[in-house]
Amino acid sequence: MTGMRDKVCIVTGGGTGIGRAVVLAMVEAGAKVAAVGRTRSRLDAVVAETAPSPGEARAYDADVSEFEAVSTVTDDVMDRWGRIDALVNNAGANISNRGTVETTPAEIEELIAINLTGTIFFTKAVLPAMLGANSGTIVNISSSAALWPGMMSGVGYAAAKAGVNNFTEFLTDELQHTGIRACVISPGEVETPILERRRTPPSGAARAIMCQPQDVAAAVLFVCTLPGRAAVTEMVMVPTVSRDSSAELAPRPAGQPAMGA
Repeated sequence: MTGMRDKVCIVTGGGTGIGRAVVLAMVEAGAKVAAVGRTRSRLDAVVAETAPSPGEARAYDADVSEFEAVSTVTDDVMDRWGRIDALVNNAGANISNRGTVETTPAEIEELIAINLTGTIFFTKAVLPAMLGANSGTIVNISSSAALWPGMMSGVGYAAAKAGVNNFTEFLTDELQHTGIRACVISPGEVETPILERRRTPPSGAARAIMCQPQDVAAAVLFVCTLPGRAAVTEMVMVPTVSRDSSAELAPRPAGQPAMGA
């Protein structure tokens, strides 16, 4: 895949943050893009932003953790455009609770469903089309939390993103000799709406030195536009400037003793 003009791409979590930036970049590069998310109004707003551009975008409201919904999107994309050249599994979520004790079972299940299960489900749904074409690129957006877990990212989010990295490595092994390549991108802090789910959201000055959504989108475009003979299997992206975020760590819930107390 040496360019994105007239290529067909599915982007999950396409309504905000990194997903929105990827949709805009892909359409600007001439691709036909299915922007997938749970909030239709946000998706419609992103689609409206793409005009006029060399490519085109279409909004699909779907929950990536529901395989039937994922299959419906994939089938419609195939009926409409006849192919799937790239899948960007970007849909993700986090919550205010970050520790093992205070995070509820339901919250852990939801985090794994959105961040990990949805990635596996959408990949499973698009693979038949890619295998039939002997071509395709799957880019999974993970997090540096998968590599360096801690209280800043939280138990459910970090574990789910580690699963995304592991799943991508599995795909690289499974899809050898098929013409399909898989890449996981693990960004550090990126200035996206997910930051608002922290108990202490970072300041404006802190956000200014973070990576921006368009930076990750540029990396996605690079991976997808490499010649088919070359593959990037893993990429870690972090802000150039390190910052002290210790003051933003999630505080211990009231009544929970310190370790060893």
